[in-house]
Amino acid sequence: MEARYGAAHPGEAVHAVGAVALVVIGASALVALLVWPERAGYAYQVLAVMTGVLLTIPVVGDPDNVGGQAGPIDPFLLVLTLPAFVAALLAAPWRRPEGLWRPRVLMLAAVGAVPAAWYGIDQALLQRNTFPPTADPHHNAHWWAMAIIAFAIVLVMAAAALPGRGSRLGTGLAAATAIGIGLASLAAGASASALAPLGAVAAIGWGLVGLSLSLHDVVVRVAGAPELLLR
Repeated sequence: MEARYGAAHPGEAVHAVGAVALVVIGASALVALLVWPERAGYAYQVLAVMTGVLLTIPVVGDPDNVGGQAGPIDPFLLVLTLPAFVAALLAAPWRRPEGLWRPRVLMLAAVGAVPAAWYGIDQALLQRNTFPPTADPHHNAHWWAMAIIAFAIVLVMAAAALPGRGSRLGTGLAAATAIGIGLASLAAGASASALAPLGAVAAIGWGLVGLSLSLHDVVVRVAGAPELLLR
């Protein structure tokens, strides 16, 4: 799933999908956690997204936009993650979750883990090692956002496998993000951060499986047959 990127590929279609997805996945989890603090799934989703941010911070470092590093990490970005981490960790339900594990969802996350990490590290290193005029400045963070979303969708999917209510939001959004990035890569293959065609098709397939698992649970709950929930 090697990405195309750089000044030779200036389109922003894939970046736009990634940026919107990152905002939606992160913000929806925080809002849901505030509205339904008793549902562990939303706390898991917040922790997963913030973990994705933390994983990328040391890789990106603190570029000085002239080809060097101002420090090992950007402390401002680190501080930004703290309120969300605290909100999720203070949520009581994750310490005593109810419900069942969802191993099929966990398996799907495991399938996507290696290619997502490869793509995410690649994007984070791009943000670290490029500087104007051939790339966007550090705090525009286009490639950093793509690195975060790569880690986040797999972590959110894995978190949705844990026992607790509220997991379907994360499953659906992670799956939809993979589909969106795959479609954007196929439609605008010359864009920065676009996946190669095979990787784009794989991302779409991964997302479709994730959506099917999420919709299955919805249908089963609506039908009132919890014994049919995927184990």
